[in-house]
Amino acid sequence: NAKDVTYLKLPSVFRVEISIAGVPFRGSEKARVTIVKFEDYQCPFCKQVQPTFNELLARYNGKVRLVHKDLPLESLHPQARQAAEAARCAYEQGKFWDYHDKLYATSPRAGADDLKSYAKEVGLNVDSFDRCFASGKYKAVVQQDLNEGAQLGLTGTPTFFINGREISGNQPLEAFEAIIDEELARPH
Repeated sequence: NAKDVTYLKLPSVFRVEISIAGVPFRGSEKARVTIVKFEDYQCPFCKQVQPTFNELLARYNGKVRLVHKDLPLESLHPQARQAAEAARCAYEQGKFWDYHDKLYATSPRAGADDLKSYAKEVGLNVDSFDRCFASGKYKAVVQQDLNEGAQLGLTGTPTFFINGREISGNQPLEAFEAIIDEELARPH
């Protein structure tokens, strides 16, 4: 009788280059380890992995930088793209991470009215936010992240690149720590 075999996708040793200029990040700019996360604000697995990042940033204080990229999967989550654009409008006011955390706390609710009320709740200038959001000024930025994700062959969220090494899905803390420790041990 056939046994069920599960293949665990190990983190790749293959590295990819990802542009992070002008992209929202948390942690130290001079960190030796950069984690780029491609996420969708309406994705339940993206929501579940957020506490892991807070823990990693605390544990590796100054050694890790967390970079956000958008990969709204509209076929699954029709409001994900507008949530991503709204978060970029919050970034303009220096409140990207507050808004990002609010979107995950309330996910999957991301209708236009929700997005406006979140802006107020995190202390944004609501008029500026509304103008920014209505203008669609960050459509191209979000599309650029989507295009980059497509070029990298990404089909699901969340997907992470730790110093360019891919790891995907809602991974446990230990999976991230193993790669971060490996990266910190490399001669630089």
